[in-house]
Amino acid sequence: MNEYALLPWNQVHFAKLAKLERSQHLGHAYLIQGQKGLGKESLVKDFSAYLFCQKPDKKNACGDCQPCHLFSAGTHPDFKYIGLEEGASQIKIEQVRDSRNFLANTPLMGKYKILLIHSAEKMNINAANALLKNLEEPASGTLLFLLSHQPGLLLPTIRSRCQQLKITRPNEDVALQWLQKHISEEQAKLCLQLTFGAPLLALNYANEERQQERREIQKSLLELLRSELVINDAAATLSTYQIDDVLEHLMLSLQQILRKLHSDGGSEEFGPGTLELRDIVNILTADAIKPLHKFHTKLLHARSAVQSTANPNVQLLLESLCYQWVKLLRLKKPTALAV
Repeated sequence: MNEYALLPWNQVHFAKLAKLERSQHLGHAYLIQGQKGLGKESLVKDFSAYLFCQKPDKKNACGDCQPCHLFSAGTHPDFKYIGLEEGASQIKIEQVRDSRNFLANTPLMGKYKILLIHSAEKMNINAANALLKNLEEPASGTLLFLLSHQPGLLLPTIRSRCQQLKITRPNEDVALQWLQKHISEEQAKLCLQLTFGAPLLALNYANEERQQERREIQKSLLELLRSELVINDAAATLSTYQIDDVLEHLMLSLQQILRKLHSDGGSEEFGPGTLELRDIVNILTADAIKPLHKFHTKLLHARSAVQSTANPNVQLLLESLCYQWVKLLRLKKPTALAV
């Protein structure tokens, strides 16, 4: 089974899908949507394991039969996963074409063949059009699950051919109870707040490796403010990380900085591994709030560009963001930001 099997807030969705399957009313294609960090992939994998299992109960797969072992090992012949390849910003047509042969064949071990497309909004236009053929002419016994936290970026024709299932944020008590099995109560409360109620994102936020990555990104922002780093070098440092992760870290960091400035230096904690944010706030004043909101808008535009099929030049995009960070705040802090 996968690492986050049986997430408590997704059990209602699992039960709904299982009931549809038992009554033979399961659709052939589902668009699973919701914000990042709610376990959309976990839900689909839990349900896939349940469908493949030889001895399932009403809630999950047994975990002991041969299909369960194969699925857990990632080698079940009737399951295929499509996502972004390493270093890629789009899902390519070749990946979707490969899946057509997979879906055309009858299941080898049971009743279903299952295709999971993670970050379906990342399909380029050719890949999306290729997928339409599978959606329009589904083979018997095939199930397609498209996962997306930006479903509006999918072709309307794809959305219209899928039944839609929306995953919402869990109740805070439920999320905290689950998080405290992995991290401390203090960390759980803080990280859940910082990630707007997304438990898996909160757990990821508390991860030591992610903390180090976040510190390096925040350090670049700080050194730009102090004129200790030039824009090209800052962008080169940021480009060593996945662009989606960089933008996520920047947006969360910016939100923390704004909260602190709005609270006029209140007692709100920054969270684990954020000494650099404290130094940034110490440099800035309340006058920086408006420019910071403008920078937030720049980040939103950058994220839209990355999530589109435009395939922007990452180095140039990061250089532009670093330039905007310095330019907007230099208006308020000319001495500290002179370059």
